Amino acid sequence: MIGPADQEGGEAPAAPPKDDTKLRLILSPIVLGLIGGVVWLQAATGSAVGTHIVLALFGGLAGVEFAQLFVRGRGQGSPALAGIGCALLGGVGLLAMIDGVDTMAARVVLVLLLFLTVSIRHLLDLRPEAIEAITLGFLPILFIGLPFSFMAEFAGDWRLILWLVLTSKASDIAGWAVGVPFGKHKIFPTLSPGKSWEGTIAGVAASALTGAFLPLAWYASTSDYRVGASALVGAAIGSVSILAGALWSGWKRRLAVKHSGVIPGMGGVVDMVDSLLLAAPVAWVLFELTLQLR
Repeated sequence: MIGPADQEGGEAPAAPPKDDTKLRLILSPIVLGLIGGVVWLQAATGSAVGTHIVLALFGGLAGVEFAQLFVRGRGQGSPALAGIGCALLGGVGLLAMIDGVDTMAARVVLVLLLFLTVSIRHLLDLRPEAIEAITLGFLPILFIGLPFSFMAEFAGDWRLILWLVLTSKASDIAGWAVGVPFGKHKIFPTLSPGKSWEGTIAGVAASALTGAFLPLAWYASTSDYRVGASALVGAAIGSVSILAGALWSGWKRRLAVKHSGVIPGMGGVVDMVDSLLLAAPVAWVLFELTLQLR
C-alpha cells in the first residue's frame, strides 16, 4: 500500500536488504568442491604442485580485491601489483620445490623486493601524499600476501592443509549457526555487528573439536597424535580466525564497502580466506613450538 508520504512526493521507504543465502548455498559447495578436488589430487598423486597453484590463485585474487578497496575509497593503490605480489607469496611453496631454496628465506626476499617495487614507483614523487600512496600500495602485501603465504608450510601434506582449512572454517560455520538465531550479546557492535559472544564461543568450541578429532579420519587411533594438544591448537586457530574476520569487516566498514568481490551477494575471495590470514601463521608458530599433530 502506498502511504501518504509517497503520494505527496516524500521519500519512499528503504528497500529491505536482499537475502543472499540462496546464492551462498549454491557457491559454497562449488568452492568446497574445488578445494576437495585439489586435496584429492594431491592425495592420489603425492604432488603438491596443484595445491600451491591454487594457493597462488587465491592469494592473487584476494590481493587484487583488497587493493581495489583503496582505489574505490581513496583513488589510490595498485590492484595489479598487489595481485602479482600476493600471488607470488601465496605460491611461495612452488619456489621451495627448487633444490636449496628455503621457504622462509624466499618469503623474506619476496617481501623486500615488493616493498622496493612499491617505493620505486613513487621515487620521484616528493609530495607528502606519496607516503600514503606507498603505504596503501604495500598494505595488501602485509595484510594478505605475507600471512597467507604461511599456508605453504602445510601444503606439503594434504592431511595437514585439510586439517587447517576445516579447523579454521569450523569457527565460521558454528559461529554463524549459533550466532544468527541465538546471538544476543555483540562483541564489536560498530565494527562487525554480526559477531556475538554466543557465536564466538560456539565457533571456538567447534574449532577445538574439529582440531582434536578430524585426524581420526586418517589416523588409526588417537595414539597416533596428541588429542589434547590438537584441541588447544584448534581452539587457538578458531579464536584468531574470528579475529581475522572482524579485522576484514573493519576494513570494509571504514571504506564503506559491503561486498568486495565481483559476484553479487558474495564478499569475495578475501571473505573465503580471511580466517586463514591469522590461522596459518599462528598454526605454524604453534607447530614450531612442538604442538604437532604427528
